[in-house]
Amino acid sequence: MLRIPAELEKGNQDRVLAMAPEFAEFLSMLPEDWRTGYVFSPLARHPRSGRLGSEWVGAVVCKIGEAAGVKVATDPKTGKVKFASAHDLRRSFGERWAVRVMPQVLQELMRHEGISTTLKYYVGRNAERTADVLWDAHESRKPASFGNSFGNTASSASETSPADIDISHGVSESLKRLPG
Repeated sequence: MLRIPAELEKGNQDRVLAMAPEFAEFLSMLPEDWRTGYVFSPLARHPRSGRLGSEWVGAVVCKIGEAAGVKVATDPKTGKVKFASAHDLRRSFGERWAVRVMPQVLQELMRHEGISTTLKYYVGRNAERTADVLWDAHESRKPASFGNSFGNTASSASETSPADIDISHGVSESLKRLPG
């Protein structure tokens, strides 16, 4: 669990949050006597507060993204490249977990005030990713029959990909293209 005091949280409330397992594993590698206080304590210090602000940290993450060549988008009109930022890291976290947990769990992980934000930005946004997950799950199952009318299609599953099934011509046309 991760405790965020109100003065460090945008909603100005004390929060206790579940933490992503990979982050908990990362933290568990630290010596036990280092497991209190700030999670990250950079050597550089802000002259007045002693801590670095989120704006400074965000600027450093942007510089790292640019130096690493991690391109997020290119403006089609100007050709200007947007490199990875701290918010892009947050979005990629949400995208990875959106396919693994229920929307309510993702809402808590992302600290969204309402479920509508989670649904709008992370759930069901990427049909191609969803199709890939479905086909991976389908192809990894043990061979099984779909019944008498289709026979056993597991042997030819690799011959059909999501791109091969075109629903724009109706369901009957799509079914004709399935193997078996």
